Amino acid sequence: MKVILIKDLKGKGKAGDIIDVNPNYANNVLVKQGIAKVANASNLNDHKGQVEAKQFHHSELVKEYQAIADKIRNKHYNFILNVGANGKAFGSITKQEILSALNQDGIKIEKNQIKDFPTIKSVGQYKITLQLIKEVSVDIIANVNIK
Repeated sequence: MKVILIKDLKGKGKAGDIIDVNPNYANNVLVKQGIAKVANASNLNDHKGQVEAKQFHHSELVKEYQAIADKIRNKHYNFILNVGANGKAFGSITKQEILSALNQDGIKIEKNQIKDFPTIKSVGQYKITLQLIKEVSVDIIANVNIK
């Protein structure tokens, strides 16, 4: 018997998958507990519409992030590092400072979208990779100077 999973089912599939299971298991466990619904014509049609809508929204999201990536690709951001009299740095440039610089540019991303982030404790140029979405990543440049 074919069923459409409503929730993830360990060892069987993820929500939205159509799987084939024993009819007794489908009726007495999966459907009763709200884990799946029977894959009849109506439910399959609804499922198809949901999958198409999800794909459409994902493609729109990819386009949106691609526009952001094109705007900031290889853009240079300047940061100031506090240095003591002996030339030793106080602290480092953090992900939060990178996010603040991007926010000033009108780019709103999350901390976990900063992927390739080197430890920045000295003067120089650093390449930072932002993974905006699975399909879209972009590099920015951090110019670090002393105060």
